[in-house]
Amino acid sequence: MGLTQFPQQQPYSEARLSWLLEAVDDLHSAASEGELGALTSLTDGEVVSWLREVIWVAQEALTEMEAHKNQEPRLFLVRKSS
Repeated sequence: MGLTQFPQQQPYSEARLSWLLEAVDDLHSAASEGELGALTSLTDGEVVSWLREVIWVAQEALTEMEAHKNQEPRLFLVRKSS
């Protein structure tokens, strides 16, 4: 999956991530009120599949970020010139 290009800004700004959170929160509200059908034409099973995919990708992103944060600095041997 590629990144959509956004001119003159980082593609994952606070505003864009806030939009993502709001979209998932809207799904949560509709599901808790039994009104998911008013928000989407997807079946409950399709919404579940999408949400599981979002959760998996988000968890993988966190895992990768934590792995890179905890990496030890790389040391390189440099031959001393004579």
